[in-house]
Amino acid sequence: MAAPKSPQLGQSIDIDKIRYDVRGVVPIAIQDILNGAILELAGMDREAVAKTLETGKIWLRGESGLEMWHPDIAVREIGCDRRGESLVLGVDPTGAEFAATSGHTLAGLFETICDRRDRPNEKSYTCQLFAGGDNKILKKIGEESAEVVMACKDDDPDAIASEVADLFYHTLVALAHHRVDLRRVYQKLEERRR
Repeated sequence: MAAPKSPQLGQSIDIDKIRYDVRGVVPIAIQDILNGAILELAGMDREAVAKTLETGKIWLRGESGLEMWHPDIAVREIGCDRRGESLVLGVDPTGAEFAATSGHTLAGLFETICDRRDRPNEKSYTCQLFAGGDNKILKKIGEESAEVVMACKDDDPDAIASEVADLFYHTLVALAHHRVDLRRVYQKLEERRR
């Protein structure tokens, strides 16, 4: 029987297609949807999976029975491997409310920006940037860079986060405009991390 559609997750998982082991447990990875970090590896039985889908909160089977794992952390995404042998639960451990995108936040935003490039809508700010070409896009990157510097100089954490978000966004627009895949940036960062 399929689990009910979860309003929090906006999807359903067919519990009958999940392959539980001989103990009736499926392995799960609890992952931070922002940075991809694995927060915990655990297992869920059928009831815990159903309860997680119902509530949008992680339920695990403890020694004393079914119990919620960190009640302040909501599940934003849930995925199953193609064989149904494991689950990944994407969570926002800060508890902030936002709509999860497919994949991580930057990748999801980049997909949206590329969609705007490929399906223009004159009312869209992103499409207006594309219409202005390099002159408009690069001017915005310059402005946002200066605003990041000023926010840092003022030592205002909220303003810094906001201005860096603006800079990231406009830089993603430049990548999309020049048809440079975001994966290439990730590869360069990974090379530098090593």
